[in-house]
Amino acid sequence: MDNISVKKNITAIRKQLGLTQQEMADRMGISRNAYRRIESGETALVNDYLLRIASILDKTADELVLGYTPPENYGRTLEDLREKYYQEGMEKEKKSREAIASLQQTVMAQEKRIALLEDLVKTKEEIIVMLKKEIQR
Repeated sequence: MDNISVKKNITAIRKQLGLTQQEMADRMGISRNAYRRIESGETALVNDYLLRIASILDKTADELVLGYTPPENYGRTLEDLREKYYQEGMEKEKKSREAIASLQQTVMAQEKRIALLEDLVKTKEEIIVMLKKEIQR
């Protein structure tokens, strides 16, 4: 966002609030001419006056620069975001571990069932072999 857009945003918000350049100048403790130069771009705005103007207009500096209210997560610090994503990651990891444990139990139960079925097949094969021998006698 360039200074021209920021100045337009400031002017638009000031007018929406029904404030004159003189009222803004008074609240900032500067002359009307000095304030006029801010809005017209004749002076360095961002470095010297942005935070003071934002405070007077009851806006954040981001709102003045962007021209709109930023999304909820925009103002979070990097540490806040790290903590948020760390917690989300821990929750997902816990759910994954629980799902894995559940699947491992299912696999173990199926392996036992397979072993029982293999034993049953083996027993039936032995019975068939015994019956064939009995028939051959």
